[in-house]
Amino acid sequence: MAKMKLNILAEKFIGTANGVYTAFLQAEENLKKRDDVELHINESGSDFDVVHSHTIGLEYILKSFRWKGKLLVSAHVVPDSFIGSLVFSKLWQPVAKLYLKFVYSLSDVIIAVSPVVKEELQRIGVKKRIEVLCNSVNRRKFKQDDALRAKFRKKLNLKEDAFVAVCVGQIQPRKGVAVFIEAAKKCPNITFLWVGGRPYGRLTADFDRLTEVVDNAPKNVIFTGVVDFEDMPGYYAASDVYFFPSLQENFAYATIEASSVKLPLLLRDNPEYGPTLFTHYLKALEVDDFAKELNKLNSDSAYLKKWQNESDVLASKYAIEAYMNQLIDIYRSVMT
Repeated sequence: MAKMKLNILAEKFIGTANGVYTAFLQAEENLKKRDDVELHINESGSDFDVVHSHTIGLEYILKSFRWKGKLLVSAHVVPDSFIGSLVFSKLWQPVAKLYLKFVYSLSDVIIAVSPVVKEELQRIGVKKRIEVLCNSVNRRKFKQDDALRAKFRKKLNLKEDAFVAVCVGQIQPRKGVAVFIEAAKKCPNITFLWVGGRPYGRLTADFDRLTEVVDNAPKNVIFTGVVDFEDMPGYYAASDVYFFPSLQENFAYATIEASSVKLPLLLRDNPEYGPTLFTHYLKALEVDDFAKELNKLNSDSAYLKKWQNESDVLASKYAIEAYMNQLIDIYRSVMT
C-alpha cells in the first residue's frame, strides 16, 4: 500500500500549555513512527492526500479552500468551553457559536473528542460528517515510575510520605481553582499541587480576582506555573490522586494521563464525563464532599488501591495504539 501523504496543522496562536497542543504533539510523535504515512508538519502546499488541522484560526480558514475534499479538523472546543476561560466570554459566546459552526463546516470530516462534543456540534447546526474519536494516552510514557517520583518530589521539596493531590490545567475560573484552594484549606495534611499557569495573561477571565485567590492560598498549595509537556509524566508520578474540580470539560487529556499513572480520579460531577469515563472515577459537587473523598483516599489504603485499579482500567480503554489505528482509518476514508 502506498504511503499516505499527510499534513498536520497547529497554528501558533494557541500556545503550548493546553490540550489542543498536547493532541498535536501526540499526533506528530506517533505518526512519525508509522511506515504507511509520509508526515508533513504545518506545511502550506496542496499536494497532500489528507490534511488534519487541530486548530481553527485564520490560517485554517484561508487554506481550507485549497484543501477541499481532503480536510479534517479536530473539534476540541464547543461554545461552553469559553465560559470562565477568557474575559467577557458570556458577551461574545453567541458570536463564538456562529464562528464555530462556520469553521467546523469548512472541513470534510470533523473529529469530535467525545460524544458530547458531537452532540453539541450538531445542536449548533454543523451538518458535516462527524466522527467521535476520544483522546488517548501513551501508556509507555505516562506510568508509575519510582525514579521519576523521587526526582520530582525533590524538585518540589515534597517529603517522601507527603500525600499529594494534583490538578493539571490553566488557572482560570472554569477549571475550578477556587474550589481547589478551598478544599486545600479543609485538608491541611494533604499537599495540593496545581500544574499550569495563565498563558493568556490578562485575557484570562477574572484575572485580578484569581491573582488574589492564588496569592492568598494556604501553605499546602503549590503552583508550578506553565511547565514543559515532557515533564508532565514526572508531576503525575510525584502525586497520589488527581483532583480536578473543573466546571466544564469535553474530554480533558489530563484525566487519562493521570489514570495511566494509576492516580485515582476525583472530579466534579459533570454530566459530560459519564459517556467517556464510565464508572471509573470519584465525583462530588461541594467542597466538603471533595475534602471528604481526599481525606478518605489519604487515610484508607484499601480505598486508595480500589480507585487506583479503576484508573488503570480506564486508561487501558484509551491506549494510543488503538487510537492511531482508528485515526488512520478515518484518514483513509477521506481518500476514497
